[in-house]
Amino acid sequence: MSTDDTTANSPESPSRDNGSAQGSDPDEASGESTEDTTDGGDAKLRREASRYRRQLREAEGERDGLRGRVEAMQRAEVERLVADQIAVPADVWLAGALLPDLLDDDGNVDPAKVTDAVKAVLTDRPGLRRLNHVAFDGGVRTAAPNTGPTWHDAIRAKP
Repeated sequence: MSTDDTTANSPESPSRDNGSAQGSDPDEASGESTEDTTDGGDAKLRREASRYRRQLREAEGERDGLRGRVEAMQRAEVERLVADQIAVPADVWLAGALLPDLLDDDGNVDPAKVTDAVKAVLTDRPGLRRLNHVAFDGGVRTAAPNTGPTWHDAIRAKP
């Protein structure tokens, strides 16, 4: 006999029959170990799903931030296009113009639609028009000719 056979049959060592002697079914014992494995697997799946949800929330937050930045750039582009026609470019939004209405099919600012929106604003509120200031000075000015005595002349003429 080998040492393994002796230890397997000794009373101190647990035998394979001990599990059934305690009143538990061998199938139940294997079912419990399967549940432990399943619980471990479920925990792993839960952690993985939690990680994916966290990544999704981060991606959604980044997407929303980028959407806000693109919208701000589009608004700035619209205001840049109307700056030469309206005194305060932000007033283009006063007539109810919405950013999606001023974009083309690709999401770019459409200059023709912006021009139509400016015409609508200036029709409703002509006071918003940008005024061209006319210079009344007639051009570049020259210094007036010096015809009288100066302080320099008065000090130099001392006898």
